[in-house]
Amino acid sequence: MSSKKKKIIIIAGAFVLFVSVSWFSGLVPRQIAKIYGKSYVKNNFPEKQLEYGDIEWNEFYGDYIITFKGKDEKIYSSVIGPTFFPISMGQGVDGWEWNYAQYTLLTV
Repeated sequence: MSSKKKKIIIIAGAFVLFVSVSWFSGLVPRQIAKIYGKSYVKNNFPEKQLEYGDIEWNEFYGDYIITFKGKDEKIYSSVIGPTFFPISMGQGVDGWEWNYAQYTLLTV
């Protein structure tokens, strides 16, 4: 095997190792959850103008919990899962939708 081929294999192996460690340590899924959650809120509750607060892993739920702060100073939080590819808003969103419906009725 040539030294160039060995270099390519070593670099590819290091890259795969880096991605695997980042993914399974929760670094990548946390960023996916953050991006998805912010996008979901922007698209589904635009008039509320919710500001991103924080995202954290919750062992009780086995998912991430994302929080936002509203103009009304209320804190809105929701679960995002599943663990390794968190692209599904879960528990908590129903309350947001009810609150949002009330908000839009009052502002119309």
